[in-house]
Amino acid sequence: MSTVIAVRGVESEKIVNGRRTKTVPFVGADREGEFASLGVGLIYPEEGKAVVWGLVMPHALIQSWRGMKILEQVGAVEHGTLCACWTIARRDMHDSDKHYIEDLAPQFGGIKKLNAVREHVLDLVPTAEELSAMITALREKNVNVDHWDLDAEVKAGRISSFPLIDTIGREEEEQRQAYQRKEEEIKKPLPREESLGAFFEDLNIANFIIGPAIGGYGMDWGHIKLEELDAIAKRDSFSEYITDGYHLEHTTEGPETLAADIAPGVRMYQTSFGEIENPWFIGADGTRFTFLFAKYRDGHFYLKTKVERGEAGSESEHTIAELREMIGPLPPKPAARQGFLGRVAAMFR
Repeated sequence: MSTVIAVRGVESEKIVNGRRTKTVPFVGADREGEFASLGVGLIYPEEGKAVVWGLVMPHALIQSWRGMKILEQVGAVEHGTLCACWTIARRDMHDSDKHYIEDLAPQFGGIKKLNAVREHVLDLVPTAEELSAMITALREKNVNVDHWDLDAEVKAGRISSFPLIDTIGREEEEQRQAYQRKEEEIKKPLPREESLGAFFEDLNIANFIIGPAIGGYGMDWGHIKLEELDAIAKRDSFSEYITDGYHLEHTTEGPETLAADIAPGVRMYQTSFGEIENPWFIGADGTRFTFLFAKYRDGHFYLKTKVERGEAGSESEHTIAELREMIGPLPPKPAARQGFLGRVAAMFR
């Protein structure tokens, strides 16, 4: 993962870790690709390395450029300096971030002088050529640039729009519309015969989980309701990062959370749920069906299923309709448990 440099600033010597060091501020990203963090950085030419402070989102190019301009005037680089330069380069800075001005102020001779520098930098913009070159350099490495940051400067009259900015705006709108269509498809209820949740309800299988069952229960992973299964499986199916769709896993027992006081004012919670496994079902003819993944496409769920008949077994993909036919008649569902009042009422029916 190599650093992506959009534009270099003015070279100077700064005090870094107590030592005078040659540095070159820059605008760039910590890596290539859509998960890059875009912001401000420093190149250390004599050491052949670079450091970047940025965010995965937003990718505010103008703010990053202004942050570089502030960084050019900093004499000493300490922990948090790059973050502070980027943060105070935002015009509508949040109150919770104003401590960064106090952090940098001593290097500028006080808050009043730093605010004067900041106000000057906030009125600066890159030239059209420089801006176009920065956008092009980033996009060539698949690092996106947010349109709102550019559009705000266009509307304020500080920069003029040009085709590349218009392209970014059009692409963001197309992505927004595609996302909206995807969300509508995810939320749209399915006919019962196409519903993954209804299928497992008929098989009397529940206690499905979401997440890889690693880390803390309830934070990193947890149980989902059966009626949520369709939407969650659709969302995983539409993800470009999950190739197989929704991983079908459930627990052999329903989650039961117990609380115990372990010290004054300290309560410990522990959830038990049996074992985690792929759901399975024995068909009418004794065939065992183990359900591995569910992938939604073209209005249907396709379940990657391990089918075992005696010693023979194979994995293949089937629609819910095909699986219902392969499984055959289903046994009657267990009778629901009745409370005391329900049993009494049944006596008088």
